[in-house]
Amino acid sequence: MREKRRFIRFDIALKVSYIIRKDPKVEKIGTTKDVSAQGMQLLTGDKLEAGDKVDLKIFVPEALNPAHMKGIVVWSIESGPAKSHSYSSGIDFEKIEEDNKNTFLKFLCDLMYAKIGDKKEK
Repeated sequence: MREKRRFIRFDIALKVSYIIRKDPKVEKIGTTKDVSAQGMQLLTGDKLEAGDKVDLKIFVPEALNPAHMKGIVVWSIESGPAKSHSYSSGIDFEKIEEDNKNTFLKFLCDLMYAKIGDKKEK
């Protein structure tokens, strides 16, 4: 079966702060399960609804500030009893703030180079 995704996904857990853009605007914390330049899978304690628009702050390792993004939930399912993350949602990025774009994309490129390097060594 051919992969339909345009970007490589990386299985990495990053802390994410998110706000659903509807009332009341409460900041909550989740964790990524995988990340790409186009979107991510987000593990949360609360169910997000398909179509929800979210403001995101992804805490990139070694970055001074989190990467600020806007996204839209494309799917959400109950993922079973895990510590504090009972739901899994697919989020497409709509916009990555310009001042964070280089930091976030460099982080993903570094992951890709590391993955390629691992394959070459085998």
